[in-house]
Amino acid sequence: MGSGSLNWMNTGYFGDYRCLAWAWLVGALLPCLAPAQAISVGVTGGVPVSPHSQNYGQGCFDRGPPICGPNDFFVKPYSIGPIADVNLPRGISAEVGFLYERFHQDLAEGLTAPHGGAVNFGQKYSVSADGWLFPFLLRYTFGRRRVAPFADAGATLRHLGPFDGKGIQLDFYLQPQPTLVHIESGRGLDVAITAGAGLRWRISVIAITSEIRFLHWTSRYYQPVQNQATLMVGLTFPARR
Repeated sequence: MGSGSLNWMNTGYFGDYRCLAWAWLVGALLPCLAPAQAISVGVTGGVPVSPHSQNYGQGCFDRGPPICGPNDFFVKPYSIGPIADVNLPRGISAEVGFLYERFHQDLAEGLTAPHGGAVNFGQKYSVSADGWLFPFLLRYTFGRRRVAPFADAGATLRHLGPFDGKGIQLDFYLQPQPTLVHIESGRGLDVAITAGAGLRWRISVIAITSEIRFLHWTSRYYQPVQNQATLMVGLTFPARR
């Protein structure tokens, strides 16, 4: 195979953007639940505190001297994005957010002959994709002190974009050819059961939160790991009193 583009598509899992629209509609209507309460907006970011990658070992294909490369799948060690808190009575608040993540996959494999598909004489590529997380959480803050603990629970939705990158592939004559790689994730939304606990500091009109957040993904579809723990740090304004 000469220079070209690899394009795989999971036709059984096209994205259901209507679900995403409904999720954002629910988030947009949350302020209507408490019209007399303050709404705080800000930014949050996270770094993993548990494994967030999978390494499947080195793969090779032979064309005289073998060509080898890694086989791994991981999330870049950061997430960041805006959040909004709707402050309800009795120490309860509702949080909605929009967090960005970056996924990366490396693959190197030899001769493969899938049933009913074209023979692949060997390939090596690296691809990356954008991921967007949408947390929807209910939070309870214990007390109204300047420094107060809190706990939250809810769900996190994830939309994963296509993977794009470059690589090489052996043609029919076992000669390496450069190729562009485009892989459709073929999925609308994935869901993680989410819970966390942390502390909130109120400094004048600013609130700083530090939280350990746990996510259990209900599917392993394009997930490096099914269970994740993340340290989240947020900054919102105005602070709830």
